[in-house]
Amino acid sequence: MHYQGRRGLSPLFLTRPLTGMVLPLLALVVSSFAADGSSLQSTTADSAAVILRFGGDVLLAGYYESAMDDGPAQAFDGFPALADADVAMVNLECPVTVHGAKVSKPFNFRMSPRYLRVLSDAGIDIVSLANNHIYDYGKEGLFDTISYLDSVAIRHVGAGRDGEEAYRPVVCTLRGHTVAFLAYYGGGEAPGAGRNSSGVARRELGRIVNAITSVRRDSGATYVVVNLHWGTEKAEKPDASQRAFARALIDAGADAVIGHHPHVLQGIELYRSGVIVYSLGNFVFGGNSRSTYDTGLMEIRLGTGGPRYSFLPVRIADWRAKLLSGPDSAFVIERVRRLSTGFARSIFNK
Repeated sequence: MHYQGRRGLSPLFLTRPLTGMVLPLLALVVSSFAADGSSLQSTTADSAAVILRFGGDVLLAGYYESAMDDGPAQAFDGFPALADADVAMVNLECPVTVHGAKVSKPFNFRMSPRYLRVLSDAGIDIVSLANNHIYDYGKEGLFDTISYLDSVAIRHVGAGRDGEEAYRPVVCTLRGHTVAFLAYYGGGEAPGAGRNSSGVARRELGRIVNAITSVRRDSGATYVVVNLHWGTEKAEKPDASQRAFARALIDAGADAVIGHHPHVLQGIELYRSGVIVYSLGNFVFGGNSRSTYDTGLMEIRLGTGGPRYSFLPVRIADWRAKLLSGPDSAFVIERVRRLSTGFARSIFNK
């Protein structure tokens, strides 16, 4: 099944409309910021553009669940930036289940099914399941997660009940753009999916290169996004092996590489005709007690003249996401700009 875009959604695919409304704050291209991050240059809205937005790790469990105290979940109340995209995608950092036995490991998380509608109502269309917590409650937890996501029409990629499902891309067709989404995890906290065994899609270069080629050939994808759960926790810069790996994926035909796992923001590199977002950090993440922090969404706008890139600053305040503006926004953008200075080209400096 494929998306058909804001002007012709398939009722088999989505349960809600995607408006694609362009907020004044969001119609800004980050590469137009001045060196100090304080001046903005508005762009002309392209009504035919396809808007993709990506957030980092989402975990509505642990400290988040304790803070809600059985009250209404508030993570995305009054936060339109996900629903206003044609496709919004995050990394779902835990299973959705009340079943299964804890796998032996230092930290185990699971999200109550009552929070599913929080994700759906927020406008999240696709989640990556390729991460180190999706198997925290074993096969049963993963199977429940897939069933629950299917029940609210949230697509998933990067883990499955067998290898075929785990490695299967999500493909969306929107107003002349066919976009494919892939996701991989390379660590040891979740098993790799096999022919007859459940698990995650493994982050293996040769396999991903073949997948990029295959999805272009088989689906006619015109834009390929690869999600990677990787890197060193708390590190603000990717290491040399990550940079080489991401660049190899762009060389192989990927258009965007979207990273998460370090729990902090990292820089955003332009390489050849693609973009590499090394880490989007935490979005709403209940795995630690910190309830207020700055983060952001990566926006890719597909329209005439090639893709345009924006970083949209967000503050999580008492577990609730809100878009930033003014000096607060400029402060976060300047931070990401500084983290990007080690690249020859970035979205701040072409």
